[in-house]
Amino acid sequence: MPDSSNKISWWLADVATSFMTFTFYGAVGGAFNPYPLPNTKHAALTTTLTMTNNMRKFVPLPPFSSLASIGHYAGLLGSIAAVQRFAAGGMAVARDRQDVWNEFMGVGAVYGYANALLRYEKRICWNNRAVAGIVIGSIVYANTAP
Repeated sequence: MPDSSNKISWWLADVATSFMTFTFYGAVGGAFNPYPLPNTKHAALTTTLTMTNNMRKFVPLPPFSSLASIGHYAGLLGSIAAVQRFAAGGMAVARDRQDVWNEFMGVGAVYGYANALLRYEKRICWNNRAVAGIVIGSIVYANTAP
């Protein structure tokens, strides 16, 4: 069994790897997402008036048309994956055991995080700003650390 410093290193490496992987998945999903972000100019363009009964008809966005959605979904998916791996790995390190209960703890943490986060659009924006700040800070630290 590895010592505690190696376990913590593996845990944090798992959090970072999951964050980067799911940030990429979120960016790809955001690039092909047909639904625009609320309160953007693309949101106004996706609904058009039809001639019958003056009903609005949804017109999906073409791929790569909204660059804002790429960063939005990348930050959202990356942060959710990081919270899940942080909670599950933290339980594994604290209990010194890898089992399914750690993953249940991670899912519970994600449920609470997403429940609080997805309630308001403003919270999602602040979450994505924090994620961007952490990423930029990590890049600066990695390039300036001795």
